[in-house]
Order: sequence, then C-alpha cells, then structure tokens
Amino acid sequence: MPRMKVKPINAVIPAATWVPATLVLLFLAAVLFRPLIPIDETRYMTVAWEMFLHRGWFEPLTMNFEPYHHKPPLLFWLINLSWSVFGISRWAALVPVFVAAMGCVYLTGLLGRLLFPGPLHDQQRPWLITIGSVPFLIYGTLVMFDIMLCVFVLMSLTGTVLYARSRRTSHALVTGIFLGLGVLTKGPVAYLYVLPPLLLAPVWHRDFDRAVSWYAGCLLIVAVSLLPILGWLIPVLKTSSDDFAFWLIWNQTAGRITGNFDAAHSRPVYFYLPILPLFFMPWLFLPAFWRGLRELKGRMAQDEGLCFLLAWLLPVIAAFSLISGKQPHYLVPLLPGVVLLSARCLERVRTRTLAWTFALTVAGFIGLEAISAHTLFIPYNLEPVAEIIRKNPDRDLVFARNYKGEIGFLAKLERPVDDAPRSELKKWFKQHPDGLAIIRYNNDQEVRDYRMIVSTPHRGKRLGVFSRPPPAAPAHERAPGDNAGA
Repeated sequence: MPRMKVKPINAVIPAATWVPATLVLLFLAAVLFRPLIPIDETRYMTVAWEMFLHRGWFEPLTMNFEPYHHKPPLLFWLINLSWSVFGISRWAALVPVFVAAMGCVYLTGLLGRLLFPGPLHDQQRPWLITIGSVPFLIYGTLVMFDIMLCVFVLMSLTGTVLYARSRRTSHALVTGIFLGLGVLTKGPVAYLYVLPPLLLAPVWHRDFDRAVSWYAGCLLIVAVSLLPILGWLIPVLKTSSDDFAFWLIWNQTAGRITGNFDAAHSRPVYFYLPILPLFFMPWLFLPAFWRGLRELKGRMAQDEGLCFLLAWLLPVIAAFSLISGKQPHYLVPLLPGVVLLSARCLERVRTRTLAWTFALTVAGFIGLEAISAHTLFIPYNLEPVAEIIRKNPDRDLVFARNYKGEIGFLAKLERPVDDAPRSELKKWFKQHPDGLAIIRYNNDQEVRDYRMIVSTPHRGKRLGVFSRPPPAAPAHERAPGDNAGA
C-alpha cells in the first residue's frame, strides 16, 4: 500500500507560533487554575526559596533550614536565576519549566528526524503528539525534575546517535556534558536513562564496528559527565558535614534501589504495567494506531530507529520495575521514545486528524483544570493557611506533624517550622504561648482543645491554623460534672 502523503502542520498553523502559543496557554492555565501541589511542588519551591534567602548556590541545599540531600541543584539554580530577573513569584519559577517543556517538544522532533529521516521528516508531527500526550499535559507544567531531565536525556541520546554515525570525539564530549547536566538535574538516575543505548549499540546500530573504540568512547562520555557534577559537588562537600555527603552520594541512590529509607516509594515489580498505556494516550484510541503497530512489528529488525527506541525503552522500564522505589513520573523522561513510536504507528494518519486530536485533548485538559479549580484542587490549596502565616511573621510555628516544606515558599518563611506530634502540642504552647500550630486532623473533636483560626480541606483530611488552648474556666463557672483542669 503506498504511503499517504502527509500535509505539514505549518500549512494549518504557522510553525513559529503554535508550539510556544500552546505552551503559554497550558502554563497560564496552571497558574490560574491549579495550586502548587503538595507535597512535591510545595517542597521544591521551598528549597528554591531558601536558596534565595541564603544566596548559597554552592552550599548544601536546605529544606526548613536543615540540609536537604534528596536532589541536586540545577532546577533550583534556574528558578533562582529566573527570580533574579522577574522577581519572586510562582509564575517566574515556572519560566525554567516552560523552557524545558519547549525544549522537550523540539528535541523530540529532532531525534525523530535523526532516527527516521523518511517517515518523520516533518518534525511537527512528533511535536503534536508530544504536547497532546496525557503525561506531558500532566507533568509538563509541574515544578518537578522530570521534564527538565527529559531535555538532557534527549540531548544525550541525540549526541549518542551522532557519535555512532561519525565517531567524532567532539560528539562524545558534548554527549558527556549533557549527561552530566542530567545528573545535576535529578541525580545518578540520569545514567539509567542514557546508558542502555550506549551499551547496546551493536543491537541497534546497523554499521557497528570497532567495538573497542566504541566502548572507549562510552567511557569518555561517562568521564566527561563527571565534570559538571564535580563542579558543584566539590565546593558543597567542603562546606557540609560527612553525614550530608553520605546521604547525598550513597543513601539517595542505594536507598531508592533497595527501598531502605522512608522516601523510597517501594512498589511491586508490576507497578508500571497498568501505567504504560497511559503514556500512549490519547493516540491509542485512534484505530490507525493499532494498524500501524501491526505493520511495524514486521520491520522492527530491519529498522535502525525502531531498534534504537527498543534498546532505550525496554531496558529502562525493566530496570525501574526491578528497583524498589517507583513513582509514575519516573517514566516521564521516556516519553519522547513513546512519542516517536506513536508517530511511526500513526504514519498513515492525516496531519489534520492529528491536529484535531491534539487540539481537543489540550482544550479538554485546560477545561478540566478550570473545573478542578473549584472541585478537585480545593484540598490541595494551602493558600488559606499560608495567608494566616504571612500575616503573623513574628509568631513561632509548629507543624503537627511530619513537615515537608508545604508552606515555606507560600508563606515566605524566613525561619524554621517546629515539627511535633499532636500529643506534644500543649507542651509546645507552654514554651511558645504566642505561637501558631498547623494541624492536620480528621474531625473537630481532635482539635477541640485549641482555638481555630482557619481550617481547609486537605488531601482527605483537614488542615488548620490554631492558637494556644483557651484558659480553663474558673471553678464557679464550670458546668456540673465538668472536670476541666483536674
């Protein structure tokens, strides 16, 4: 069957405008309709805020003004750089995320053109599929690390393809720098996204030869990747304790692999199986997707680009399935591979059909966010609590309990929040009689001993700000049988 001639999307919408315009709409909707989502977004914004306060770009990161060894600094650097230009605000913190999202879209098209110069010569079809994909719509505007990591993974993989075809040392050097920046974004997990195609080059590269030279080049890429990391790590370790270094370098990697610390998100080995179809949505609902998938099966072994994608995606998914720590967003840096597979399956679909599917999905997502602002997002909105804290900047604070930086940025805190169980609150109030307690609770009976200032729904419970208990009533004013104060 002859391949259908596709009509470029720029025949419908100018190429220079539709990608950034769509992303601007998505980011505006995020700012207008969606609060910062606890605990991840609120925590990372708090870490960035505390970096701004102590101006320490090459000092250990902090959260609640204590060492924070869970993530490297690149995202926080970029947020602070944006704040230095635009001022402190949530929208300014989203500028680096916006740039990363746009880079993810364009670089996916570039990698697609390198791997499939015939079928994907029009890079704008992968652009449509990327922005219209459900994972991109969900994670593309969040203050998290995965979309930014995706950019450096794409740059590293593009460099890998170019190095395989040219064997130029310059390509290996650039690939190593991008890989190192990926590690500075989210830590050593960046290697897991990039090393499989490097190590499996004999599987996917049609003209593979000089194996010793190739693997020497792989070692060069890894060695060069250490340079950006050491540029930050050496000054940080000079100003930090041995305990910080241990947690940063060892426990954060080994702990997530084995599940041996409380942030490991330990899940069963099959956790990703029901999640994987979501990465192909909404495109898998097009009947042509499944027809295209059947056609691809017959030519996978002869198609270098398809072999590359499989050598990238399958080992990474298998590795994440075996690692104890699992979260859905760990697969987001693999989204470009899913997009390119989808684009190959949808080769025979008219560009106009892709554009309509893309437009309806984006419009539906923005509409859902607008509705959720008054429904689903209410339990995640911490602004009522933060507003009370901002109005009382000199009063001591305690969080009951397990504070994760939820209000540091929102309330612009400049000193730490105490963390105490609810059973210790009365003792805390004796030491801080003018203080405020932020309490997570299920029902009013649990907080009857405190004065409520504000309360709001919070992730299946309630979260409120309370002041010290009211003084006990004099004995002659008590109701019969009232043993208060006994």
